Amino acid sequence: MSVEDLSFVNRFLDDTPRSPQHIDGPRADRFAWEDVSEKSQAIQDLIQAHKRWPAFPALLQDTFQVFYKMNPTLRDPERVDPASAENRPYVEQILQEPATQQTRTQTQLDELASAVATLAAGKKFAEQIAANPELDQAIQQKTPPPPQIQGALAKATRRAMQAAGDEAQDLQSQLISWGLDAAQLQTMPLGERLAMAHDLMQPKFRQVADLIGRLRNLARARQGGSLRHLRDKLYRVTQGNDLSRVLPVEISALNDPLRQLDFGRRFLEGQLAQYDVRPIQREGRGPILCAIDCSGSMHGARMEWAAAVGLGLMDTARRQKRDFGGVFFNGDLVAEFVFPKGKASPQDILKFAQVGASGGTSFEPPLTWAMNQLETQRFKNADITFITDGASRVGDGFYRDLMAKKRAWGFRIFSILIGGVGEELLGWSDRVWGLAGSPDDNAAGDVFAELVAM
Repeated sequence: MSVEDLSFVNRFLDDTPRSPQHIDGPRADRFAWEDVSEKSQAIQDLIQAHKRWPAFPALLQDTFQVFYKMNPTLRDPERVDPASAENRPYVEQILQEPATQQTRTQTQLDELASAVATLAAGKKFAEQIAANPELDQAIQQKTPPPPQIQGALAKATRRAMQAAGDEAQDLQSQLISWGLDAAQLQTMPLGERLAMAHDLMQPKFRQVADLIGRLRNLARARQGGSLRHLRDKLYRVTQGNDLSRVLPVEISALNDPLRQLDFGRRFLEGQLAQYDVRPIQREGRGPILCAIDCSGSMHGARMEWAAAVGLGLMDTARRQKRDFGGVFFNGDLVAEFVFPKGKASPQDILKFAQVGASGGTSFEPPLTWAMNQLETQRFKNADITFITDGASRVGDGFYRDLMAKKRAWGFRIFSILIGGVGEELLGWSDRVWGLAGSPDDNAAGDVFAELVAM
């Protein structure tokens, strides 16, 4: 076959539509980006805000493909639509940045992480380009930036990739703080995952996640330190050579030269008098019921801390495979949650964290709800954690019924009073912790450590 016979191939290639993308790959690659950009309002808003840059959407798509694909490579320049030629230097620089490779360890084949990283990079690109007149002019005129501003382009790209990496890492940290794993997230539609990621990155959720983490760490520190001595109990006196358990009368022999030799002999033969201690056998930890006051007076730091305690107890239930039930209340029941073995969907966890503070306060509805749960097989061995600022009371008849059921069923109520006056709680609680209006870490850690140990 002659060269002339192959001319149709060249004509075919010339007629093939060129791609606006500089990252190579089959047309199917665009489906993931189209799905993300269609379902992310934030990405749509970013594109809309920069319509004066015609090739900006293509730059965002290339950025997404770099994060998402296993092995992103550059497309030959002649196969790229000239309308997006000005993006070439940016994409080349993206591939060269060390921060890009670091970020890709968290984003490859993960639509959510790639979308979050792309959005952060896109915002930083827009900020940097707008701040540099020459970069701004080049992208508006659809021409590659001139060589003399390569340094500015490299700086813009570097900052964009750093922002992407920070945001991807932040997302992973938030997911871990909230106890959300990849398997759970994959069961959610992409649009819901994107909305959830947006919520988690908001200041309110960041603050609650930070509180949960601090409570968790403080509780572990308390349990690992001051509670360690409670793990064993004395059983009887026996013989042995464990110096940490030898009776004081035996140790006193070391002060008498005449008895030291006998002490050494009996030590070697394991005949010293010592305590026999056995581990404390903890009773099986039962289910957890938690009632949280979300009345108007709990607004702000009180509500954030109360929600963090509830979420921390939920996390404890999940880790220890304990059933968890939670209720938010003001003058009535606001929201109810039941999680067998502490397992909650991502949507339910966010709903739990999103309950706001409003309305008056009545203690009877949540206590009635809790007692109804105690009558079920799932929660019959539960105790109740009650979190409030104390602005209510129960009627005499209700009080008598509550105390009668406590005696008959054997459940306990542990109350946390955040500010306010707690005389009412003292009447029917087994223990009341009084905390300042904005609990500090030490007080919060002490309370949470005791709660999770019960």
